[in-house]
Amino acid sequence: MNWRAVLLIISYLLIILGLCLLAPLAVAIIYDSQSPYETREIVGFTVTPVICLGLGLFLRYKFRGREQDIGRREGFAIVSFSWLAAVLLGMLPFMISGLLGITDAFFETMSGFTTTGASIFGDPGMEIEKIPHGLQFWRCMTQWLGGMGIVVLSVALLSFLGAGGYRLLKAEAPGGVTFERERPRITDAAKDLWKLYLIISTMEFVLLKISGTTIFDAFCHTFTTMSTGGFSPHGESIAYFGPATQWIIIAFMFIAGVNFSLHAQAFGLNFRPIGRNPEFRLYLGIIGVCTIIGLLVVPYQGNTETHVRDVVFQVVAIGTTTGYVTADFDAWPQIMRLILVMLMFVGGCMGSTGGGMKVARFLIYAKALVRELHRLIFPRAVRPVRVGDRVMEPGIVSNILAFGVIWIATFLFGAMVMAFCGYDLISSLSASVAAVGNIGPGLGAVGPMTNWAHLPAAVKWIMGVLMLLGRLEIFSVLILFTRWAWKK
Repeated sequence: MNWRAVLLIISYLLIILGLCLLAPLAVAIIYDSQSPYETREIVGFTVTPVICLGLGLFLRYKFRGREQDIGRREGFAIVSFSWLAAVLLGMLPFMISGLLGITDAFFETMSGFTTTGASIFGDPGMEIEKIPHGLQFWRCMTQWLGGMGIVVLSVALLSFLGAGGYRLLKAEAPGGVTFERERPRITDAAKDLWKLYLIISTMEFVLLKISGTTIFDAFCHTFTTMSTGGFSPHGESIAYFGPATQWIIIAFMFIAGVNFSLHAQAFGLNFRPIGRNPEFRLYLGIIGVCTIIGLLVVPYQGNTETHVRDVVFQVVAIGTTTGYVTADFDAWPQIMRLILVMLMFVGGCMGSTGGGMKVARFLIYAKALVRELHRLIFPRAVRPVRVGDRVMEPGIVSNILAFGVIWIATFLFGAMVMAFCGYDLISSLSASVAAVGNIGPGLGAVGPMTNWAHLPAAVKWIMGVLMLLGRLEIFSVLILFTRWAWKK
């Protein structure tokens, strides 16, 4: 492991993070002049960027000239330690302001950067609306930065990374194993991803403002919709807003759950590959079927538009792992609660900002199962796993199958931790899948009308680690615990 190269790239990430922290500082100065947290909040948003920039510039000065020494091991180490550094530094404003202690600040910040959306806010005295605007803005901004990935942003800005940038992008980009190097320069690919992210985010911001939200709310909900994060400055979540705003958010949650390479084709007016994409068709089919079932089984409340909107909203919010809430789906019929839990496992498409195991993987699991059944009758037959026009390489198929095993094992570990602490089975299972799948709300004790503040401190730390494992798709972190990552 070349630690000099690892620390050098982390130095650039710290500089970028320090610059990003200037935005919530400006929001705090503009909005929070009457807040009881004003002085300490501004101190927090002044001290933290200074720490980030100072530490980043020091490491850059100390280890410059090692840019080309990034191998596979260094790529995984950079991604994992960069996210950990972002969380540990990103939690400082919450602590310096006096709003949260170290455990709650870690949990909330990890939930933000990993776009999980599980929150400790909501209890009396800790209402979301009481959080100062600067911290609200930072809380939502962490999700937007984490949605496309802070390392992907760095690769887009650091043109000197070369092949090392490709290794970083593979290790961090959502659905990393299926990432294709379609551009001659990997920085161009990273720039394309962030340009699309910015363009679509701008579109949502404009539409939200037109629908009647404030500029502050439009920014915050754009951040947390496009990242499929789910944080909101309002305790009622999206139920705070009217129908027009909710339908706009439904549309952009669905968009955020789609592979961003398909967005690039859509902006190029090349729609034919989108309709032929097997993952997109399955994603659309899953959302459609679950919505139809919901419309049939969820009790009718007397208003057709509200009934349809609530069902569509919650199916899309859970299916894309955004986690927004407009209705208490924990009170829905058991069959619909089961369907929502199943959606938590599936998640969005590869290359989207959504969490979960990803639609494409389930498509490959199904095709691999059919292949094995076929081999029972025709053991000598050659039947490759094919997705659309593409024949999947055996190495990719085995990687995806192994990922499924370790994902389920991680989920079961989280459920056992919750059960060991005395939580019921439904709460334990849904909390674990909500953490590993980066969803946010679960059922029972962590349902849509509750929060995660009641978890014991040790469980909050464990759930935070599970969020990170889920966001980095487990392998990028797990590989660092093997001897192969460290031996020469």
